[in-house]
Amino acid sequence: MGIIENINDFNKYKFFYAVAEFKSFSKAAENLYISQPAISRAIKELEEQLNTKLFIRNNKSVLLTEDGEKLLFYVKNALDNIITGERIIKENSDDFSGVIRIGIYAHISLFMLPKVVKEFNLKHPNAKFYIYSTSNMEMLEKLRNKELDFVILQYPIFLNEHSLSEEIVCELETCFFASKKYYDIYKKNHSDIIDFPVILPMRGYPDINCLEETLKQHKLQLKSQFTNYTTDLTKELVKNDIGIGWGLKKCIEKELKNKELFIIPVSFRVPTTKFSIAYDKNFLNKTTEEFIKDLKEYLNEISVN
Repeated sequence: MGIIENINDFNKYKFFYAVAEFKSFSKAAENLYISQPAISRAIKELEEQLNTKLFIRNNKSVLLTEDGEKLLFYVKNALDNIITGERIIKENSDDFSGVIRIGIYAHISLFMLPKVVKEFNLKHPNAKFYIYSTSNMEMLEKLRNKELDFVILQYPIFLNEHSLSEEIVCELETCFFASKKYYDIYKKNHSDIIDFPVILPMRGYPDINCLEETLKQHKLQLKSQFTNYTTDLTKELVKNDIGIGWGLKKCIEKELKNKELFIIPVSFRVPTTKFSIAYDKNFLNKTTEEFIKDLKEYLNEISVN
């Protein structure tokens, strides 16, 4: 009973969170279906119990004090964990009808997810999917906050977060690729990759770091006039003869098959890219666990190793 004895009325923290979120006592009361005086009274009691001021009140809105900001961090985490616990218990009691919340790069989702999602949906038609693609930092923050169940990103995702599990799920080939025009020039003149403008992804990711190290070892320097974040844009630039692209071979399989793009042979071994999956195994419902198992089997099949 220790934890119960040492925590003030849970409702006071719920009211505190609502006022902090809405920045208004009246809006918090309206959304909680209670009176504004009841909210104000609860917050006053909480401030007295904690011996601090939590809000700065003015005519237009309320602002958190420094102590209020600190308290909000812990209250939000506590409420998020309660909500996650409720979701997991409820979804584990159903027959694979839970929500699967995935964070993944947009360009790899196109070949990693459709086949597995389709087959899983046929087996478990009541399962629901939420697929989120944005920056690394935002997806990792959502995973930490339990807003995502797992992420698939370039390895390594985490270095010092032992509360999260991470494992490599596949290793994929990269290649240099070009339009028919550049490919023909390249082959006809026995050219080298350094003779052409090359379109590269943004720096700071493990794959581009590995490529730069490989080039350094071979004393090669590319003419990289274009740097961008999306594989789709790289493909379009290449198709428009802007330069030679570099990226995952899986991302251009359709264009290679249709002879819209062509692989440029180079004199050195092009590095591969590893992807890993990260999740908190304590917060997975059984639907997500089952999907992860199927997904890992499929990714192992398409992996070069």
